[in-house]
Amino acid sequence: MTDRARQTHPFPMAYDAILTCLADPTRRAILDRLRGGALPVGKIAEDLPVTRPAVSQHLKRMKDAGLVSVRPEGTRNLYALTDGGARPLVEWLGALRPAPSDAGTSVHVRLNPAEAWAMFTDGLATWWPVSRLSVSASESGALPMAVVFGDEAIRETTFDGAEHVWARIVEHVAADRLILDWCLDYDGRTEIRFAAEAGGCRVSVDAPDEAGSFWDFALIERFGAAARASLSNF
Repeated sequence: MTDRARQTHPFPMAYDAILTCLADPTRRAILDRLRGGALPVGKIAEDLPVTRPAVSQHLKRMKDAGLVSVRPEGTRNLYALTDGGARPLVEWLGALRPAPSDAGTSVHVRLNPAEAWAMFTDGLATWWPVSRLSVSASESGALPMAVVFGDEAIRETTFDGAEHVWARIVEHVAADRLILDWCLDYDGRTEIRFAAEAGGCRVSVDAPDEAGSFWDFALIERFGAAARASLSNF
């Protein structure tokens, strides 16, 4: 198994036993009955279309799969749902999504990495779509008084003089990469990379799914257009 598979499925194949167990409708009915708390076999078997010995066998299979636990109480055993017992299945189902594209959101510009970096950081206010992606735009439909890429954060000053943080800078290596804790329109770790390639530089963004089309517009449309309009030493 690859490292990627181990990270995606922290309980390798444990979900298989749960899936097999839950294929039986009687076992699913037993789980529903146990939602309200621990019960003895007799209570669990009431009104089920199987015998009490059959219910005991089902409970044994469910215990082996990690879905239920048992504890003695006097002369009887009480069965209860195992806390987190279905987690392996939940984790596996949650990982059933298409793998992210290696390309991500990126744009090729006819600037070298240092020039692209300077435009992205120091020149942020000259290309960022503030009329659409800013605190001022979302709150009042206005334009910001200022947008500044600082040493520790990217900040916007609104018309009333208040400062708002768009992102906190986690790491920056000039002309190479920029890692941000982004908080404008979505929250999440966002990485921007600047890589030299034939004819210029590729600027790419790796952002969480919650970002949606945020960077398609900001990076590809607006940054790309600004880069095409600029004069380069490349």
